Amino acid sequence: MATTTVIISDPIGGKRYSDTAASNSAVIAVATGTTVFHIEFDNTANSAVTYLKIYEATSVTLGTTEPSMIIKAAAATKEYVSIPMGVALATGLGYVATTTASNSAGSPAAPSNACGLTIIYN
Repeated sequence: MATTTVIISDPIGGKRYSDTAASNSAVIAVATGTTVFHIEFDNTANSAVTYLKIYEATSVTLGTTEPSMIIKAAAATKEYVSIPMGVALATGLGYVATTTASNSAGSPAAPSNACGLTIIYN
């Protein structure tokens, strides 16, 4: 996993978080409350549907912690989600990329290839 966080200058402000290898291991991207304005989820390297599960949490137990948001990316596509007014995640922001649609116990299935992820937040 290769992650980076970049501060975006005014007039926009905020930060850009990127992960070039999102997969089925839970990652905490932001450990404090945040507001998400844009998500780009890149599933172009996979021939199966992949789900990006976003958690409002600083600790994620897969199969137990309920996702706050699920973004479905069809095979070989990118999904873009813009939220002009933002969605507030009061606790923090975690995520996982998986081919498992449900929130069942145990480790979710990994996509064949890692996915790309970019999040714009404040």
